[in-house]
Amino acid sequence: MNIEQIYLNELLKEENFKRLLDLKKIIDSKYSSKIISFKNKEALYLEAKENKYMDEEKARLEFQEKKKELYSLPEVSEYFKLERKINEMIEKDLNEIKASISNKLLETKSINSI
Repeated sequence: MNIEQIYLNELLKEENFKRLLDLKKIIDSKYSSKIISFKNKEALYLEAKENKYMDEEKARLEFQEKKKELYSLPEVSEYFKLERKINEMIEKDLNEIKASISNKLLETKSINSI
């Protein structure tokens, strides 16, 4: 078993990660219509940004409203908090690995920058 698989197996044992997976299932089943509505408004907004003949401001406001509605749900809010917490843990682990290899590697500030 390689180091990546070992790390992944350990990550899967984490209670926060298990809860994240449970929340994903809950959100997908309980709020599927809200997710579809959100995605549709997002697509319309992105289309309006590209096509100047569409009312971009109206599309933006409708998209923001759907996003606010979806992201304010308790399970969704908890999901994003846990996701940030897990990302921070992974970044910390990655930085510790880099430090143990060489002090010439820069510290990672965000998982998105990898």
